[in-house]
Amino acid sequence: MFVRLGDVVRALRALEARGGLARLALFERTWGPYAHAALGLALEWGLAERRGDVYRLSWRGRRLLRELDGCPVEARAVGGRLLLETPFGEYAVEPTAGGLLSVAYKLAEACRERPQIMHRRIVEEAAKAVARAPGLEKWLYPPPATR
Repeated sequence: MFVRLGDVVRALRALEARGGLARLALFERTWGPYAHAALGLALEWGLAERRGDVYRLSWRGRRLLRELDGCPVEARAVGGRLLLETPFGEYAVEPTAGGLLSVAYKLAEACRERPQIMHRRIVEEAAKAVARAPGLEKWLYPPPATR
């Protein structure tokens, strides 16, 4: 089952709001069977722990939630590719308008920010990376359309 990253973060925030502990029934009432998939991914990544039907926020999950406040993003160019370093890890992104917009929407959902703000932050970081590594500017700054 496909699990949205934002839902894993929402589950972690729900655990945090309840003092770090919550029963599975709470998540099942909210998400139904999807709760097992979202919580399963949190368990797999070490962001939560399970004892019976009680889920507990792990230290790694707490650290991730702290890092998500403000959702820092850094970009660098490596071998003609753009790499974005986010609280969720490092992602190779196509340096096209569509590629940057796609990752901006995904990060905005996970970080609970507006997509426009996240997109602006990503483009600014990408512009800095391009300034340090010529060759990618054609993707970020396409020539004006001619008639």
